Amino acid sequence: MCGRYYVDMDDTELADIVFSAEESCADSEKPPFAGGEVFPGMQVPVLSERGAEFMLWGYPLPWKKHVAAASDNENRPLINARSETAAEKRTFRDAWENRRCLIPASGYFEWKDTGAKRKEKYAFALSERGVMYLAGLYNKDGEFAILTREAAPEVAEIHGRMPVIIPKELARVWLRDTPEVTVEAVTDVVAEWVRRG
Repeated sequence: MCGRYYVDMDDTELADIVFSAEESCADSEKPPFAGGEVFPGMQVPVLSERGAEFMLWGYPLPWKKHVAAASDNENRPLINARSETAAEKRTFRDAWENRRCLIPASGYFEWKDTGAKRKEKYAFALSERGVMYLAGLYNKDGEFAILTREAAPEVAEIHGRMPVIIPKELARVWLRDTPEVTVEAVTDVVAEWVRRG
């Protein structure tokens, strides 16, 4: 699972993507985005085959026309999709073939269940500390979910799943050509303990 990620606006590459997404919006539609920790339900910059644009993180449940309040766990939008089964699921099948996106990030957060009352929070980043391109699928309304995969051994001791990270050199292939590049996903990430809770 990937339930939070972060965007460091001091990174020039990320700042350029955010600026391009803002440029693609009319002023009246431009969502406020300052980077930092990103939560589901936020309008965030993503890359699609059309370029940089803003999309909403959260795929509506297929059986709910209107999603209930966020406190209702059963009705929350889908924020992740399993890469192993997305192509077979009715909810994601069309997007897998036709509407793939990349979510640019500095890293992502995961929580380790230690058996204690509060979980431990970890930040994951690429070992070379560059921009991380998380694979996503989006619908016709501009709502997306982040694809996940089984965690690499270094990550698995903290959490059993991790986002699918597309290598930068295969970004265009993921967006425009074939979803099969998920087999080339980056797994070389480093974890840093953030805090308990």
